Order: sequence, then C-alpha cells, then structure tokens
Amino acid sequence: MAEIEFVDVTRAQRGMWRPVLDRVSLRVRDGELLVVTGVSASGKSSLLKVLAGGDKPDSGRITIDGQDVAKVAPDKRGVSMLAQGFALFPQLSVRDNIAFPLAMRKNSAKAVAARVEAMAERCGVAGWLSARPDALNFDLRQRAMMARALVGEPRVICLDEPLAGSGVPMMMRSRTPIATLQREFGVTMLYATCSSTDALAIADRIAVLDRGAVQQVGTAVEVFERPATVAVAEFVGEVPMNVVPAVYQDGFARVGGLRVKVGSSQAEALTGEKILVGLRAEELFLSGDAAAAGEDAPGGWLRAVAVLVKDSGREYRVHARMDGPDGPVDLVVRHKLGPPPVRGESLSITVNPETAHLFDPVTGLRLPD
Repeated sequence: MAEIEFVDVTRAQRGMWRPVLDRVSLRVRDGELLVVTGVSASGKSSLLKVLAGGDKPDSGRITIDGQDVAKVAPDKRGVSMLAQGFALFPQLSVRDNIAFPLAMRKNSAKAVAARVEAMAERCGVAGWLSARPDALNFDLRQRAMMARALVGEPRVICLDEPLAGSGVPMMMRSRTPIATLQREFGVTMLYATCSSTDALAIADRIAVLDRGAVQQVGTAVEVFERPATVAVAEFVGEVPMNVVPAVYQDGFARVGGLRVKVGSSQAEALTGEKILVGLRAEELFLSGDAAAAGEDAPGGWLRAVAVLVKDSGREYRVHARMDGPDGPVDLVVRHKLGPPPVRGESLSITVNPETAHLFDPVTGLRLPD
C-alpha cells in the first residue's frame, strides 16, 4: 500500500499546442481506488505513465510515501502498470501470464510456481491455470489480469482502460472483480477510464480531467450531485447533464419559461450577463399537453421539438432541440411514464428550478451555492 502525491505536474509533448498534463496536483490515499476519468486525450494515460516511470514530467514532483520518484527507475518504484484491455497475452496460458512479471527476476522456478499458485487461488482462477485467456469468461479474465498485476506485490497498481475493447457489457461493469480484489488486497490503485459510468460504479473517489487539468476530485455522490465545472457536468453520468445558456436579468437566470433564482454570492461570482443552467435529464418532465403548460405551469417550462427518441428498455431517452438566447440548444429527457413522443412533435418540458445548477460561461466554474 502507498500514498501518492502529484504536485504541479506538467508534461508537454512536441507538436501539441497545450500540455498533456497541466499543473496537475492530486493526492491518492493509501489503499484507495481512485478512478481517473475524462474524455479521450484528457491526460488520463499520461498521468499513469509518469507515475509508473514510462514517461517523465517536464516539471513538478511525484512522491510515493513521501519519496520523490523522479530519479527512481521504473522497476524500482513498486508500481504495476497494465495497458488497455485485459493485458493478457493470448498465446500464453493463464499460469504463464500471471508468472510473466516474475520472469525477469532472480527467483527460482519453484518459488515462481508457488507464488503463481497462491495468487491464482486468492484471485479465483486456480482452476484455469492451464487455459488460454480466450477460454475464460469476462469475470475470469479480469481475475487473471488482477492476479498478474498483484503477483509481484506492488505498492501501486495502474490500470489504463482495463475494460476498453474487452467486450465486457456495461451492465456487468458495476460488478467487476477488479474493485472487489483491490479492496481485498488493500493495494493503492489508479484506474483510468473514459467511462464515467464505470467510475461512478466502482471508485472510492473520482478525479475528472479535461485538457490535462484536474477539474474535480470527490466521491461519486459529490461529483455527480455538485459538478465543479461545466466540463464535469457535461461528462459525468449515464446521461450527462444538459447545460443550457440563459440570460441573467433582475436576479434570475432566464431561458424560455424557466426562471432560476440567482443568489447574491452567485451574482457576485458571475463575470457577465450570460449564465449557464445545468439540468439533469431525470429532473425534466414532458407535459401531456404542450399547450397546457404555458405561463401557468408549476415551476418553469421549456418548449422544444423532439428530434430523436431512443428506447433503452427501462425508459425512453428523448433528444430534443429548443431555442436558446444564442441559437439552438440540445436537451435529453429521460421519459419513463406514458407513451413516448414522436420525432418532430412539439414538447413542453416542465422543470423544477430548485434542481437547477448554475455555472459561469466564461470561467466554466460552478457558481457558489
């Protein structure tokens, strides 16, 4: 187990107009499963690489248990790094895959065999040591991957998109044995993924990156319910938050028939006359009669046109388009009750202003509650 700290870590690459890591400061707690997430090219893989020693930062400091690892060789850091996918060699047996990290160490074949047997037993793949990875189901492949990562007794495990291209269905990812085994062994883990759904399902805490910078670090509840920036709001969640441009006028954010009260501290933090209103898809409701919503609708309302209706099996996801102060705005509404609208249908969307989130459009920051 180990505590990790990144202090103002910057990494620039030739030919890129901005750093892949931009003054990243982040602390990973001892024994924590920290999920690093964000859109593609947000800096997730680069962060793991500089920790493992596969790349060097241009500036800043990285410590493991207080030791600066800048001049420590990668194989001396105690960091196990696994790349995208299950990170198993298809031509090798499960036994040989698990033993691979030990192959270059000065251990006897007997000691390696004993260590592999013990680790396979603890990870639940002891009965599959002679099999090839393609003979295993999704659960067993993840267990074999974890056995390989743990067999060398690392202080830290870095998993870079471990389920990318693996074929593991989304519905099974919340039950991944990766998180279970990480907690059983108590090893500190950084898990990079482009899927905020995976992050919300398994993380002790989540670090959201965008354009090489840390946007927010917090628990799943904190990141989902109080996104710190527009980048977080538009990324986190099975259905990310709708962000609607509005006008700030007379103490309210106004768009369509929606008025959201802007508090005094929020008004002071606002840098202009425009404001962004964040609306969760599950907090929007379709009115049965578009004409009835009008000015007397409870709370607030928005007028839109349905452009796409998707049946997810549990609900309908209605993609709609409305007029905003600066042009068309797209929304997603999660519709569970009643028949779905059809494409081209006029919609009246009821909104509870109390559930709205407010952001500054210039800085992208959440306005203080």
